[in-house]
Amino acid sequence: MLAIVTRTIQTFVFISLIALSSSICSGAVKLDSLGAFLVSQGYGGAQLVRTGQYYHLPIVANGKPAHLVVDTGAPTALIFRRSLKTLDLTESKTDAPERGAFGSGKRLLGMTTIRTLTAGNCTLSNVPVAVSDDDGSLAPFGRPNGFVGLRELVKYGAVLDFSRRLIYLRPSRPGNEIAASIRSILQQNNYKAIPLSLQRGHLRVPGKVNDTACHFWVDSGAYVTVLDRDFAGRAKLGGGALTHYEAHGIGKSGGRVRAASFSSLWIGDYQIKQPSAAILELDPHMLGRGTSAEVNGLVGVEYLALNSAIIDFISGTIYLRPSPK
Repeated sequence: MLAIVTRTIQTFVFISLIALSSSICSGAVKLDSLGAFLVSQGYGGAQLVRTGQYYHLPIVANGKPAHLVVDTGAPTALIFRRSLKTLDLTESKTDAPERGAFGSGKRLLGMTTIRTLTAGNCTLSNVPVAVSDDDGSLAPFGRPNGFVGLRELVKYGAVLDFSRRLIYLRPSRPGNEIAASIRSILQQNNYKAIPLSLQRGHLRVPGKVNDTACHFWVDSGAYVTVLDRDFAGRAKLGGGALTHYEAHGIGKSGGRVRAASFSSLWIGDYQIKQPSAAILELDPHMLGRGTSAEVNGLVGVEYLALNSAIIDFISGTIYLRPSPK
């Protein structure tokens, strides 16, 4: 089971290139067996909109329409400063620097509270969120108002279904018996279950790059899968080929992107053949370098989508299977 831990220093791992209603969700998408089970257990569902690689959650915040990127790499929900006035929000200052995958910047995070946040048939009350600047790199991807982060997903026992572009929430976090039923349903549908751990405010999973063991953060806010440059050297991937893309994140940008292809990527005991990844110099603090929770890169949203990922935030499990051709 995933536990919620509040941390003073928050690292928002987002990389771009360039009280709940218990009513049943019966939106535009026909419910599958998983969805039907979840709504029978008091969940409400909301349809996600895919723009570029990212999955946006349309919301109504304080009566105003908005949309947030679903970002499992963000420790908490975040609103961009440019959206504060539009959403009738007031910022409180903090002394915490904006910090992301490439380090901390000169600007400071703020805090605010969304009085009512509605997504689909689900309504949350008094949702605390961080406030950050936006460097403009998200303009080509629908110009979101911010992120939905890990704290909210864990607190409400969310189930995030990339294959059907749905997120399920409920008024209170359920018990493990719900997670056991989710596992049974998905394994009957040929999904492989891979356990996650919540460490340092992020979802951590073991893996391998070729034959080199490692760990990753699972990050739906990363446009592509990313390997740290030092680890790529240890895994004998070389420096990668220079591309025409630049990487941007909260706090700092990561510069020009290099990319490499290799023979296999393992997420737990699930293999992705002939993968590729960006190679970048990632922030040692974000990686937890030298700690027992160190990671070597990020599993990005492209492989979550291509492998029909479903994340159960009750038990802390990611389910994967190849997407239908």
